[in-house]
Parts: sequence; C-alpha cells; structure tokens
Amino acid sequence: HFFCNGNGKGPNLPSTEHLWDFPSLVQKHAYPADELMPLSCRGRVRGMEPSRGDVDDALGKFSLTLIDTLDTLVVLNKLDEFEDAVRKVVLGVRLDNDVVVSVFETNIRVLGGLLGGHIMADMLKAQSVRLQWYKGELLHLARDLGYRLLPAFNTTSGLPYPRVNLKYGVLSPNSRTGTELDTCTACAGTMILEFAALSRLTQETVFEDTARRALDVLWEKRQKGNDLVGTVINIHNGDWVRRDSGVGAGIDSYYEYLMKAYILLGDDTYLERFNAHYMAIMKYISQPPLLLNVHMHNPTVSIRSWMDSLLAFFPGLQVLRGDLKPAIETHEMLYQVTKQHKFLPEAFTSDFAVYWAQHPLRPEFAESTYFLYKATRDPYYLQVGKSIVESLNEYARVACGFAAVQDVRTGRHEDRMDSFFLAEMFKYLYLLFSEKRDLPLDIDDYIFTTEAHLLPLSLSTARPPCPRNMTVPSPLGLFSLKFITELVDPPAGEQPGISPLAVQVISPPFFGRVVLTAGPAQFGMDLTKQEHGVVLSEPYQACAAISNQKEVQGKMALAQRGECMFATKARNLQEAGASGVIFIDNAEGSCSEEMVLFQMVGDGSTGDIVIPLVFLFQKEGQVLLDALSQHRNVDVLLATKPMFLGEGKRNQTVVGAENWLG
Repeated sequence: HFFCNGNGKGPNLPSTEHLWDFPSLVQKHAYPADELMPLSCRGRVRGMEPSRGDVDDALGKFSLTLIDTLDTLVVLNKLDEFEDAVRKVVLGVRLDNDVVVSVFETNIRVLGGLLGGHIMADMLKAQSVRLQWYKGELLHLARDLGYRLLPAFNTTSGLPYPRVNLKYGVLSPNSRTGTELDTCTACAGTMILEFAALSRLTQETVFEDTARRALDVLWEKRQKGNDLVGTVINIHNGDWVRRDSGVGAGIDSYYEYLMKAYILLGDDTYLERFNAHYMAIMKYISQPPLLLNVHMHNPTVSIRSWMDSLLAFFPGLQVLRGDLKPAIETHEMLYQVTKQHKFLPEAFTSDFAVYWAQHPLRPEFAESTYFLYKATRDPYYLQVGKSIVESLNEYARVACGFAAVQDVRTGRHEDRMDSFFLAEMFKYLYLLFSEKRDLPLDIDDYIFTTEAHLLPLSLSTARPPCPRNMTVPSPLGLFSLKFITELVDPPAGEQPGISPLAVQVISPPFFGRVVLTAGPAQFGMDLTKQEHGVVLSEPYQACAAISNQKEVQGKMALAQRGECMFATKARNLQEAGASGVIFIDNAEGSCSEEMVLFQMVGDGSTGDIVIPLVFLFQKEGQVLLDALSQHRNVDVLLATKPMFLGEGKRNQTVVGAENWLG
C-alpha cells in the first residue's frame, strides 16, 4: 500500500509508519534516466522515446527524478537511501550535455533539487548523523547549473528565453535555441527563490540580481490601473502576447514567488507587489469559490468558464497570507471536483464538468490540503488527504509505481510519471499524516519552493557580500517568518498573529464602549493616547490630492485600501493636515475574526510620514462609517490597548478582538 493503515492521526486514516518503498523502485527501474516509465518499467531517455513536445523540455539527461527526490528522502527519514542518492548524483550526473531544456523546469526541479539536497546533506553532516565525507559537491553542481542557465537572461528586457542549451547556451550556432520571442509570466517570474538561495550560499550575487531584474520587468509591465498581469510576454520588448489574467497555468508561481521571496529574504518590495496583485485577484478573478480568468485590460468580465488544475495551489498560498476563508471555499470546490472525477482533470468547467480529461498526478491539491490542515488542525483535511491516497492506490497504481491518467472519465493510463510526483505529491502527503516529532528536521524552519524543495528561513540573514546588493530583512520580514512558523502552534499564552491595536470610539453615545481591532503600520508615528475627530477622506482612496482639506485638517481621516500604496495615501493626507489615518479594507466582508492581521508596509522611504496609521478590516471599518453617518461628531482614541471608560469593562463592545477582554 502507498500508506499502511493503522497508527494514523484519526480512525482509519493512513499512517506513515510503513511507507511504501517507492524511491528505491524508481532507482531500480529508472536510474540513471530522467524519469520512470511506470507501464514499461524502464527509464525514459530523451531521444530514445517518441517526442512528447514541450513536456520533454524537462529532460536533460541529468537524472532528473533522482535529483528532484533528494530532500524527499530526508523528509521520509530514509537517510541511507539519501546518502546513496547523493553519491550517485555526485559521481554520475553531468550538466554539460548538448540538450535544450526548459529554463523554468530546470530551475525549479534540478537547481532546486540540488540546493535542497545540499542543505539536507549539510544539516546531516553537522549533526554527525551521515555524510561526513560530504564537502559541498551538490552546491558546486548547483553553481555550475546556475551559470548554465544565466545565458537565457541575455535579452534586451532581462526576461529569460524559455529554453537554453546546457552546453552551448542560447545564441551559439550550436544551441538550437534563441529564436523564441516570448515566455510565460511564471517562466520568467519563478526564479528568485532558487537564484537567491544560490547567491546566499555561494556569496555570488549575480544569480539573485538576475532573477530580481526579471521580476522588476514583470512588475513594471503590469496593467497599472488594476495591477493584473498577462500570461505570455515578449522577452525582447516586454509587450504582452497573451493578455488573459488568472492564477493558474502561465502565471501561478509568479504570485507564489513574490510572497515566498518576502518570507525567505525579508524584502518588503516583494510583499508590496504581492499584496497589490492579490487585491486585484480578489477583486477581479475571484468569484467565490471559483477563480476565472479575465482580460487584463478589461477585467470586469470573465473570458472563459473553465479553470485549469494548476490553480489548486492558490488556497495554500492564501493560507500563507492568512486569508483562510476564501482558501477554504476554493479548496472545498476543488474537493468536490475530485470526488466527482476521482482526480482533478487538467481543466474543468464552472459546473465541474471535464474540459481537459488528463491528470498527470499533479500535486497542487494535496499541497493546499496540507497547508490548510497545518493552519486549522481540522481533521476534515486528513480525510481529504485520505481520499487522495485512496484514489492514487485504486486508479493510478500500476506494476512499477504510479501512472498518469490519460482520461479521468475512462481511467486509461499514460506511460508517464513526472518527477514532481516524488518531489511534491509524495512529500506533501507524507507530511500531512506525520507528526513533527517523527521528522528528522523541523519543517517550520524551511519554506517550500514551488517544487516543494526545502530552503532554510535562515537564508534571510545570509546576505550577498556587496552592500549595494544586500537585501536587508525588515522588521516586518523577520516578524512574518516568526508568524508563519507559529501560525499553527503559537507559544503558550500567545495568540497567532500580531498584537492588535485599538480604535476606541469615545464620543457620545458610545463613551468608549465600542472598540475596533486594528492592525499597525511599519511606518508613521507610534500611537499616542490622544482624541481625534474622524472625517471621511475625499477622494475616499486618497490616491490623489485631497479635495476636502478644510474638513481633514486636524482630524483622523478614513481612507479606503486599494489603487495605490499605503504610503502614498498617508503622504496625501498628511499634506492635507490630517492628524492620522485609519485605512479601511476594500475586501467586502473581511473582518479580524476571520482574517489574520498584518502590518502595513511602506515604499522604502517613509521617514517623512510622521502621523499615526492603523488598518481596519471592512466589517470593523463599517462600524466606524455607520457611526459617522449617524452622528455629527465622532471621536476616537488610538491606543495599543483600550481604556475602560463610562460604565466599565463589562459593558464594552469589542468588535473583532475577543482577546481584549481576556
């Protein structure tokens, strides 16, 4: 069995105690080939089998599955097999092959696999557990591969070619590549984690700098009116070739890497960009529980009624952001699709009908299931995981492993098992049913790449050597690392998330009995216990010059989130004479009881902003807006904790902050 029954976390749940010995089977039948052909029980060697088109661009004659599986072996506590696999890679893998490969796939699978393997090997050596002979050979291979990928970025824009020849680069007459005109957004925007990790580990900044430049181009080329990006972009002039915008194929991991680059590297720029994109996604693409593509220049109308399976990663990303409610809704929708078809079809319609029937054992749904279980500890997600395992065993299991499903309607198999099955699906399912104490590492000390390779959060302090290129972790960055790792198991006496602030309505008829939970800003003045009159900013979003300066003068201004950065709004209102700003979320129905508070970030140069700033979710903000519409004067007190006024604590109404009252 994939997992043997018994000793699980709940009744009849799979256990990880007697994990099926699948990695050994792969090495037996496939090594040194790139992939296992599970129906034929042999390895897939590029050029020896009929071409499958672009799918084969992942194959580079570099023992792909072996490299992609390295850190999975450590997670599974198969340390003898890991040491054997490391030896095989060190002694047997060559990277100077005359093969044209996908830059994107080679980065996430091979470079990521080498880095994850090196980090695990270094850890085990430091613990004197294994690999006392290891001297960084995997990192040397990773550096070699990094330099073989760099020629792909030799374009006018800095966006990479989609393919590179491992031996001859891109523009050499022998490269058989370099004529491409465009690439997908995810292909250009999913380099920063691996390239930055390589820079931090080798102290060579060229990799991180190169990946960051590509991200800068994508950000600059976004549709600035709504912060959406397209799916395919011209690598020479930056023009959009395909203007459909969504969260699935072609864009998916670009969003993921903005968020995770912030978590790993602590650079606020990545978070600011992610948040801008995220607000656009939730405004235009999210139609709960669906996520439907729109045209980036006209995003109010969906341009297709079907979704692709790659978007199944998105609930997991929402968990990292702390936005659990929509994550749960979309995940549940995806679960209903899997129950109807046994697996997620490659594409399905909004009424759950099959659009593309193939299922190549993609791991994204299992990934989101794992993150939702970590965030909620709801055993429901163990049952979801169990259903994934059962479907794999019943409908994908074959003599030599697991085979992709050619058609979910008929169950017909394909002689294919991509390396991501072991790198991701296997890892996430194992972790879902494992206890932390049973793992050979503290999983919360790492972040997962898009291929589920493990990079240590400590890289945020391993800075490149050149000061002008250093990414300095901000207080928010360091806080977020701590918050995400403590989201599930906060220390005793602590609540998950940051310490809330208080907006206390003290004017009649409230007299301090209404307290609204607020989030802080990383910039601006510390809160002082001063009374402020409240007034609505005009324009409400405060992205332009304030038209009601006379009313705003000396008052606490209310401004809606969105359209521009918090720092821009704060400057406009400060220049208008406001004594402070209360930002109100633009996401309908958001509230602090369901959302995780976050700290507002600046634009990197916010020393000029000296007024206090706080953030309210929409429901809490609506309380203040309603009060303002019903009463001529509304005064508030901003503080780290509410003051108990009037009739006392027992009559105080706290909106969205149960922990104020103890």
